Order: sequence, then C-alpha cells, then structure tokens
Amino acid sequence: MRGGVLGERWYIIGDLCAREVRETHGPREEGASEEVTGPTPVNDQAPSVLQSRARLLEMASVFSELSDGTLRALARRMRPVSLSAGETLRLGAQGGDLVIFLATGSCEGAILDGAGKVVLTRRPKPGDLLILPAPRGSDRYVTSIHGLSDATLLTLDRDGLMEALGSDVEAVSIGLDKLWEQELAAADAAQAQEAWRAAAPIAAFFSAKGGSGATTLAINTGAALADKYPRQVLLLDLSEPFGHAALLADLIATGSIAGASKAPLADFTKNLRGAIVNHRSGLGVLPATLRPEELDLLNAELTTRALDVVAPGQRVIVADLGTSLGEASLVVIERAQCLIMVVPPEIAAMTDARRALAVFRDIMGVPASRIEVVLNQRSPHTPLDKAAIESVLGRQIAVTVGFDGSKPEEATLSGSLAIQRDPSSYIARGANDIARLIGAHVKLKL
Repeated sequence: MRGGVLGERWYIIGDLCAREVRETHGPREEGASEEVTGPTPVNDQAPSVLQSRARLLEMASVFSELSDGTLRALARRMRPVSLSAGETLRLGAQGGDLVIFLATGSCEGAILDGAGKVVLTRRPKPGDLLILPAPRGSDRYVTSIHGLSDATLLTLDRDGLMEALGSDVEAVSIGLDKLWEQELAAADAAQAQEAWRAAAPIAAFFSAKGGSGATTLAINTGAALADKYPRQVLLLDLSEPFGHAALLADLIATGSIAGASKAPLADFTKNLRGAIVNHRSGLGVLPATLRPEELDLLNAELTTRALDVVAPGQRVIVADLGTSLGEASLVVIERAQCLIMVVPPEIAAMTDARRALAVFRDIMGVPASRIEVVLNQRSPHTPLDKAAIESVLGRQIAVTVGFDGSKPEEATLSGSLAIQRDPSSYIARGANDIARLIGAHVKLKL
C-alpha cells in the first residue's frame, strides 16, 4: 500500500474515504505525517453500488476480459476518495501500485519526472481510468490530480488488486504497464510534433470488400512512414463498426474521436490528443470509435473538427476507412491527397471495386491521379491474373503484395508488426512500396 500527499500532507490512499478527505482542510503542523482511518460508509457495499463499480471496471480495457466474479471482488475492494475543487492529490514515485478511476466530477491529472518537469497532462471523463506510472526501480515520477470541481475518485491499492485478481494478476499488470508505456510514448510524440506545426496531408486506405487486408497494409505502411518520421505519422482508424488497428498493433485503445466529443467543447482538443496511442515503431493510432453505439456520433462535422486538431504536427495521416462510405469516410476521401484502393484478386471484389471507383470519379469528383490500386494476394492461387484485374477495373495496378501465408497473424500474436518481425516478408516489402507511393503523392522524402 502506498502513500499520497493531500494538501502537502501524507495519507495512505487505501484507507481514505470520502468523509475523511473533506476533513483534511484544517491547519496542521507543517510536514506532519499521519495515516487516516475510518469506517467504510454504510452503503459502500450495497448491491447497486457494487454493480455500478463492476460496470466501470468492465469498461476499462485492462479489466474488460475478467470474469464477473473477479470484477465483483475488485468492486468490493474499491474505496471512494473525495477531492474538492481546488484541492490537489499527489502520489509518490511508486504510484503504479494504485489503480484510480474518476467516478464523478472533473479533475486534471499531471505526471512529473524526477526533475519536476511535467511529462504529460490528462483531463479524464467520469468513468475513466487514470493511467499512473509503472512501479519500476529506475523511473521516478510524481502524479498530481487536481480537482477542477468537486470530484470522487475510486481507488484500488496493491493489496486489493492481488487479493481479488488471483491468477489474473499477471495479465492485468502487463496491461497497466503497457498503458504507462503508451503514455511515455505520447509524451515523446508531443515533443516531436511541437517542432513541426504544418498540417499533415492525408493518405486513405479503402477496400470495397471486407477481408482484403487493407487494415494490415495500412498499419504496416504507417510504420514504414514512421521509420522515417517517428512520432509524426498518425493512423486514423475509421473502420466501421469495429476498428482493429490498435488491436493488430498490440496497443490498448483508451479513447476515441467519438469519446472525446462527449466532453465539454473546451476539453475536446486535450481529450482527442489523449486518445492517440503510440506504437513503439513511432506510429500513432487514433480510433474513431471504441463501441458500435458511438457510430451515431461520428458525423462529417466531428470528423472535420478532429482532423483540424490532429493534422498540425504530423507529417502524414494514414486513414484506414475499411469498407465504409459513411459521412466520416467521405470527409477523409475528399481531403485525401492519395487514395489507396486495396483489392484482392476475387471476382466479387473486382465488381465492388469497379463500382466504388465510379463513385469516386463520377459523384465525388476525385481526380484519377490521386487514386492508386494495390493488389493484395490473399491466397496462394488466384482465379484472376494482374492483366485481367487491370482490364476489369480500367486502372493499372501500382503495387502488388504477394501471398504471405499466416505471417501477418503470427506477427500480431507475437506483439509486433509484420514489417518489424520479418522485414523481408511480402507484407513488409509491399508496405514499403506503398509508403514510397504515398511519399510521391504528398511530397515526403523517404
């Protein structure tokens, strides 16, 4: 169990409850240290309270795969901590031994390094998990949580986690460490982007048929571009209804464009940037939605506003549209300097691709010079050869990606990207070819 400082005085977080925090405003001897204890509120273990807390835990990606019994065990061990407007709660260098959720109200979290420099700030929404430093021996960070309004935090200390999780403790610990690594990567990205404020051009990946491998190619192409411009390439995942870019990149998605729009307008920019998760390749990933019910929020106006926020500081935005031609995708296609049409050598896919090309040309007015066709060989034996496909589409194929068997899936299971795991694979070579193609369209030196 670890200590924290409230009003510059130390307390044991696991023993704080709402009533006692509000009583800590009185004058005390400077530097006094005490442990505050008190009875659990009468209704703290009421079934409705525990159900609400279990639901909150389940919505957090790190805890989402746990059983109902484990979630209830964790919920029983959560302790409420009140934070008044203007108060600041500081956690020591080993804050990673705690899990903290914002239950109600509003606050701002800041993480400082050993020299006192602010590494990053976050303004969570009610229900969000506050990401805290991983408890590593060589890293020392201080977390500051400032109340913007009267707020309630829900905390889980190390002992409570160990008791409730049982055999799941290792998986959850790995997930919490991964979240912290993503936060550090976000801080690095912010520094890299600060020096480059020009608005980024957009390269969009589209496929008229699901299962064409467009997402795999978009991620690996983004990583190829990020190899040249680390922390300045953003992958925008607009696939509907389920985007898998973060999953395939072995990242934990913590927010989305739709989620950021739920916050007050003044917090939109900060929350949107906070939703970007960063891969160790230097590629950032921004999901458009995390849940199907958020799709209704993703309209043309929100997508335009999001692009205007994230484009400055990036060298290029790679948008994975999947098969969608919804409002959000149409906005991106209209703004894209390069549209990559991914097609597998299948008869049905050829028919759909030809129709999509007609929509882009005749209805949307996308210049033919902006569209590039990529042939992705998804099986070892195909009924259509390159010449037949070009004849059906009336377009030349710019890049052909050879059949790579299960290598993309194997890379995902190993926690890496195909371009990193096997740079000589067909996927890796194809991604590099597409990156050069994009570079020529948006005038990037590669």
